[in-house]
Amino acid sequence: MKQLIILILIIILGFIVYDFYKDWDRFHAPEYHYSTETIIDQEYHNQDVVMMYHDAITDLNSFIKLQWTANDIDVRLPEDDDLKTTLAVEEYAHKLARVTYLEQKLAQSASYKSNGWNNQQIIDFENNHSSPEEIKTIGQKNLMKKLYNNHWENSQRIGAKNVLIFEIQKILIGRGYDISLDGVFAKATMEALANFESKNNLFPDGKIDVLTFEALLK
Repeated sequence: MKQLIILILIIILGFIVYDFYKDWDRFHAPEYHYSTETIIDQEYHNQDVVMMYHDAITDLNSFIKLQWTANDIDVRLPEDDDLKTTLAVEEYAHKLARVTYLEQKLAQSASYKSNGWNNQQIIDFENNHSSPEEIKTIGQKNLMKKLYNNHWENSQRIGAKNVLIFEIQKILIGRGYDISLDGVFAKATMEALANFESKNNLFPDGKIDVLTFEALLK
């Protein structure tokens, strides 16, 4: 009889300990805080994105803890595949994807800044998909086109002298042609242009026509 009573007490104590452990385990979830080694731009030009990123992490952590304490589900390493667990895991994946998306956006900005970009250059790149160097080049080409529109008629005869011819000579010199940089449309400049036109399948007349000009800007 005494041994039976002891056995019953042991069983009861076991249930008490088990229940205590389950309650303790339920409200002491494993380490669930999202962490990353990714370097992000905390000074991103749109601070709303930074706030959304941190809010998304808070939402993710809260969801993980809630599923553990309320439903005994570890959404990161689920042990079951019932409907409740499946839905919880899907929701977790959705929340994690949002964190990852915002993190990548901020990480990309941090990478650009490590290469010397500023917020305005990043905005220009995001809007136009052009790097600062490409934007600078586009700006220079636009200026050259204005020069062409203003001076091309006065740049076709031998002896003409203006800023358009000067800039074209700079381009030709940069391409390896040995000519003077003086802004004068001399014979040497015309011959260099004719040679350039021939190499680019253009009519080699040595004139600064629109096709030759566009080819020079490439």
